[in-house]
Amino acid sequence: MLTGSLPAQAADGYWLDQYNALLYLGSLRLDPELREMRRAGAAVVMVHADSLPEPLLRWIAWRSKRAGLTPVAWIQRPSASNLRRVGAISGYAALQVDDHFFAAPPVPIAQLKADLAGRPLWCSFQPGQYSWYAAQSCDHVDLQLYRQSCDATVDSVYRLGVAGRSDTAVAVYHDGSDADDRRLSCFREQFAAIGNRLFVFKWKNPEHWLSPMTRRLWQVLGDLRSLQPG
Repeated sequence: MLTGSLPAQAADGYWLDQYNALLYLGSLRLDPELREMRRAGAAVVMVHADSLPEPLLRWIAWRSKRAGLTPVAWIQRPSASNLRRVGAISGYAALQVDDHFFAAPPVPIAQLKADLAGRPLWCSFQPGQYSWYAAQSCDHVDLQLYRQSCDATVDSVYRLGVAGRSDTAVAVYHDGSDADDRRLSCFREQFAAIGNRLFVFKWKNPEHWLSPMTRRLWQVLGDLRSLQPG
């Protein structure tokens, strides 16, 4: 059993990628987008912090708290200097690392935890990266099983030996589509029976929400071309 970890937080979370963050800031839509995340059931906003400067990161953290969300700084491009920089920025409840960190750790996981000086460390593992040793240094542990079917996700949890463990959450992806709604319903039913916590990872994927507009644009352009004389 894990002895050093807190129970995994299973509230739904939104990933705010740095491109959407800049779009929302530039169009003065950050506050409405954060409020919409909260209305959708999210308790956490995971801010893609790799390239955003400190003043913007602190502003996003402040506005997130005002919207009722807990901001977590997510590092996808880990380096020792980047981890130190982001880990020291005030306003964030935790630092989160994912499979990019565990593929080639720039610092030992225990050292990273020590460098945070008491601030929580969130760890998101791909199934093949998960280890009991690394997870001991993490305050939140989840397994990234975003793209698998419901049955395949359950099978993975059993194969990893973490079925029924309340200190390990199962992170599943939800892009807002009807298909993901159906998958999420299955996940909730299955993991309620198994005993694992579920962390629903949501993202306003630009491809998903821009595709209806681009499809309409191409349709209009096609209609215009059809009106041109042969």
